[in-house]
Amino acid sequence: MHSMSALAANTTTSTPAIGGWGLAAVAVVLLVIATKKGTNATPGKPGMVRGFFRALVSAFKALGSVFRAIWAVVRFYGGRELRGEPRSTATFFRAGAPIGPAQAPPAVSMDSVAAAPPKVSLVKKPRRQPSPWARDAAAWLNDYSGRGARALDRAVRTALWSARAAGRVWRFLRAVWRVLAAVYAFLAPVVATLARALRGWHCWPYAARGLARLVLTAALVGLAVPAWRTFTVVGLVLVAAGAFALAHRFRPAPPGDDAVYGPRIWAVLRDDLDLPPDEPHENWLRLPVSLAAPDARIVIRLPWTWRGSDVDRENLSALVNSRIPGQWVARVSMTGETFTAVYTHKPAPKPPAPVPTPPKAVDIEEPRVQEALANLAPEEFLLGADENNELVVRRMAGEVSHWAYSVGSGGGKSTTLQWLAVQMILKRGTIVGVDPKLISLAPLEGVPGVFLYKDPENGRDMRNVLYWVADVVMARFYEIEQGTAKEFDPLYVFLEECNELAGILRNVWNKIRTKKGDDKDPAADPIWEEAVARILRFGRAANVHLLAVFQDFKDNEFSGQSLRPLFPFKVLGSYDPHQWERITGLPKSVMPPSVRKPGRMVTVTDGVPFSYQTPYLFLDEENEDGEMERRGASEEEAKVLYNKLYRELRERHGWSDRGLYSEPPANSPRGVPRLLQDRLEGLSRDTGAEGPNGALEGGLSDETAGHGVTHPGSVTPGVTPQRDRLRLVPGQGPHGAAESPLEAPVLLTIAEIAREMQASGYDIEAGLIRQHKRRRESTGFPVGIEIDGAEKFTMAQLVTFYEQRGIEKRGEIEAAAEQDDAV
Repeated sequence: MHSMSALAANTTTSTPAIGGWGLAAVAVVLLVIATKKGTNATPGKPGMVRGFFRALVSAFKALGSVFRAIWAVVRFYGGRELRGEPRSTATFFRAGAPIGPAQAPPAVSMDSVAAAPPKVSLVKKPRRQPSPWARDAAAWLNDYSGRGARALDRAVRTALWSARAAGRVWRFLRAVWRVLAAVYAFLAPVVATLARALRGWHCWPYAARGLARLVLTAALVGLAVPAWRTFTVVGLVLVAAGAFALAHRFRPAPPGDDAVYGPRIWAVLRDDLDLPPDEPHENWLRLPVSLAAPDARIVIRLPWTWRGSDVDRENLSALVNSRIPGQWVARVSMTGETFTAVYTHKPAPKPPAPVPTPPKAVDIEEPRVQEALANLAPEEFLLGADENNELVVRRMAGEVSHWAYSVGSGGGKSTTLQWLAVQMILKRGTIVGVDPKLISLAPLEGVPGVFLYKDPENGRDMRNVLYWVADVVMARFYEIEQGTAKEFDPLYVFLEECNELAGILRNVWNKIRTKKGDDKDPAADPIWEEAVARILRFGRAANVHLLAVFQDFKDNEFSGQSLRPLFPFKVLGSYDPHQWERITGLPKSVMPPSVRKPGRMVTVTDGVPFSYQTPYLFLDEENEDGEMERRGASEEEAKVLYNKLYRELRERHGWSDRGLYSEPPANSPRGVPRLLQDRLEGLSRDTGAEGPNGALEGGLSDETAGHGVTHPGSVTPGVTPQRDRLRLVPGQGPHGAAESPLEAPVLLTIAEIAREMQASGYDIEAGLIRQHKRRRESTGFPVGIEIDGAEKFTMAQLVTFYEQRGIEKRGEIEAAAEQDDAV
């Protein structure tokens, strides 16, 4: 190795060689010594020569011992082994590995591995209850007051105190044990690191070993000399602290994932790849130290005999994913010098693309909307903008000549009808509107060519206009058959709030049947079959189109007539899954999410649903609630703007009554509500001494006149709670009023009120009352008082409500019939 090692080897075998001049000097010194010794000898005797050689041998032995001692000191502080050959491959500045066959680590006992895991129950073990004997003993100790009771009490107290003291000692010892365990957990890795470093002493660099021996010698000398002892102890403490800090800093890291999972998967991978048992896995498998790293890669080298079929690749991927935590995907390369399979983390699924939605609002004044309106064909209508912000145009002709809208409350039915009316006026069409809601078609009031029937008290006018439209359809159809006319101007019919309209028409038909007194008339209202169904069947050929608007499209509203097949084109808004399945016939899986936003509609074309946003007139920026506000400050101003737009369009495009054959039925005079009739006759109770205008309690005359709404807790419709406290003037109260002005009104259930009304001569059923109550938002059904979980009403509330809807007593009906017969 080095010159020092060569010198050490020569020293252990022979006396070190001496230069020529030095050897001569030694010989002269030995000769002089021998001469002095030989002067006393007899000349010619061999003793002088023998002494010379003995002295020479002794000198060489002395020199050899000196050199061996010097070399031993140099070898000791040079960091080499004190004797024998080096036991590691370490050099002066570099650590080495042990020389010799490495011993395999002892096999791990399988006893601990094969042991059955403990059974852990997830059910909480019930707490053990004291036995009856223990309860009896405790009761006896507490209640005993005989002889020795005081001594027994002291003994029990002492036992309890001893138990508490033992518990405190146990808790203290347990806390100490936890502290020692924490200290051990901190010191154990450091001590293990120092022990491992001392065990590898022969692998240290020579310089480190020599320095350690020098420090040890200095420490021994310092401890031996009293004057240096203090400094030596301080130095040893500092050296120990430094060694402790270094051991903590360079303690071995826990084994990485490559050392943990590599041997496990290699045992199976080697057999799957048909590799020899003595093949080192480092040549075929490379695992990262941390499998959780984002850029971790598992590299498997594949032999040339590996075919790489789909089954082989699936088996290899299944092995990797079953033996290594995480989800891994492979990229197999079978070109080039080596075949490899590189596994990386399975990428996270991409977030779903945002669902396309229609725009929040579409303004009628947009240039693209105005351009689309100008380019529409006579049978085409612009519905709005779809999910891709493209304008949607649909034909109102052929099989889709009639449209049905099923839109919940607040879904924008009125705005949709007003937008369609704009396009109908552009097409010079005649519009007939039946609007029990009163306000949906109000902007069309007074526009030429528009005929509105919106008085819910005059249901007979609504029936008449539907029969008139059916007559127009049949007249046009007859002309088409005869060849006298081929083309007609469009006639559009709006049926708003069809659910409410069906109830109004049914009540009118019941009155007609009762007046006739003919039992042969059917109980079901025939208008749906004789008028509406005829319009739907023959209207497409006569250019007559019906648009029905429902809050919920149900067939059972139309006297048993199924009108759903006659509306191939249906539009939904503000719906629920049950309505979707019932109306469209499609499953919930294809249902677009229902967005309760005014003007957001959904329709189905060729079995594919899509959403669109209805255009609005005069839109402004988005408000705080995320909705678009009209530029008009109120609904009244918006109504005026719509009416102005309709009139301008009608003047610009014109209108003709050709193809109507006759004037539509005239509207009957608007009836006066019952609560206002007395007021018009000057007999209003508002001017009475105890009325709101004559007493200090006061109240608005509009409320007493019935203009208000029924507030929760009130007992009469249209009267505020303040007005409820007023006393009724005797004789001026409604039907069934209390004779005493101080007597509280009687509250009854719906069933009781139905019986009372039937006894009074009204043809009403409890089921009909409950149906009107469920549809309170559209019918205006009064609000009662909640008592014991049941809502109760006064007789006057419901009598007033149904008389406003046209229900009369049997006696009044018979008197009217007799008067008609006399006329």
